[in-house]
Amino acid sequence: MIGAIILAAGESKRMGTLKQVLPWGDKTVIEASVDAACNAPGVSQVVTVLGHEAARIRAVLDKESRPKLRLTLNPDYKSGMFSSVKAGISSLDPRIEAFFVAPADQPEIQPEVYEKILEVFRRQGQSDDIVIPVYQGRGGHPTLFRAALRSEIMSMPYDGNGLRDVIRKHEDRVFRVNMEYSGIIYDLDTKEDYHRAMYRRTRHDSST
Repeated sequence: MIGAIILAAGESKRMGTLKQVLPWGDKTVIEASVDAACNAPGVSQVVTVLGHEAARIRAVLDKESRPKLRLTLNPDYKSGMFSSVKAGISSLDPRIEAFFVAPADQPEIQPEVYEKILEVFRRQGQSDDIVIPVYQGRGGHPTLFRAALRSEIMSMPYDGNGLRDVIRKHEDRVFRVNMEYSGIIYDLDTKEDYHRAMYRRTRHDSST
C-alpha cells in the first residue's frame, strides 16, 4: 500500500484569503491537489490534513465521493506545517509501504507525477528511502518517504526544519528524479502566484 498526505491546514496569511477554496477550472485548488493523488492508480489512501477553516474545506471535499480520501483534523496547526505532517502520518493505514507528502496549494501536480515517482521507487528497490522530484535542478513535490521513517519523523521536535532535517540526515538514501513537468515546483503563496498559475493553466488548456 502507498499513502499520500495532503497538507491543507494552513491559514493562507500571505494570500489574504483561503487559498484552498480558490477556483481552479471546474474545481477548487484543494480538490485539484487532492484528486491528483486520488486519481493516481498506485496510491491506495489519501489523508488530507485540515486545520484553519476546516469546515469550509471539508464541505468542498465532501461534494462528491472520493473512496481513497480520509480527512483528519490537526488541532495544533498553528504550530506549523510539521505538526500537520505528524497528524497525517498518524492517520495513515499501518500497512503502508511508503507515503507521499504534498502541500494543498500545488494544483498543477498531476496523477502522472505520483506514478512516475512510484515507478522510480519500485525500480530502486531497497536502496533508497526518499524520492524527490526535481525540475531543472529545483526540488518539488510530492516527496515520497519509505514507511520505515515514520517513527523517526513522529519523534522529531517542532523546533527544527521538519522534513528537511529528515532529508538532510538520510541524504545517502535520497534519490532525486528529474521531471520534465514544471508543475511540481509551483505553489500558491500569494495572489501573484495564483494569477501566474491560472495563466499557465489557460495556456496549457489552449494548447491541448
